[in-house]
Amino acid sequence: MGYDEEAPGTDAIKFPRGILDYSLSGHEHQSDLRWKMTGNLGGEQYHDLIRGPLNEGAMFAERQGYHLPQPPSDTWETRSPFTKGIEKSGVGFFTTSFPLNLPKGYDIPLRFVFAFNGSTNVVHTRNYRCQLYVNGFQFGKFVNNLGPQTDFPVPEGILNYNGNNHIAVTLWGLDGGAVLGPEGLQLVASRPIWSGYRKPTAVEWPGYVKRRGAY
Repeated sequence: MGYDEEAPGTDAIKFPRGILDYSLSGHEHQSDLRWKMTGNLGGEQYHDLIRGPLNEGAMFAERQGYHLPQPPSDTWETRSPFTKGIEKSGVGFFTTSFPLNLPKGYDIPLRFVFAFNGSTNVVHTRNYRCQLYVNGFQFGKFVNNLGPQTDFPVPEGILNYNGNNHIAVTLWGLDGGAVLGPEGLQLVASRPIWSGYRKPTAVEWPGYVKRRGAY
């Protein structure tokens, strides 16, 4: 969780961090509660050997593997992160697929851009954080009240320029409901270049498989 910056003679780096005390309504003693620290599924024995150990965190959707292409979403609620989002503090998980069909022979850089829509609606202006997954690869973390990064380039090979793609977004409302807004996330193309560019080989990105032991 980090350390305080130390001035000479203060021993600030020794100051304790984390949860130092707590209480829970309905429980008289702290000993009534048992806590379990949860990280990525499997810890050092992580499940996704293609994308690596730093690709996933501890959110429920990540541990289940729902950020990977073709998750079992047929029975999930249909809800837009741009217009409805989440209605109270917590984490929402959104996923969708889309095709691309870009002309061959051109180098066309693409990037995902998060944008605050400038609305005066209180829901739009509440603090939130997002994670962006592209074909199962984590490609960005966006914090709307801090920034500064809003643009997240994704190279061809991770993105399928001539086929289907899958993206997932976690929306974490920090102090109430949150929505991305009508232009909250866009796929933007930079200036195309016609050259001797050779089409890169697509990266292997396996899709969703039910994970044993996921909770």
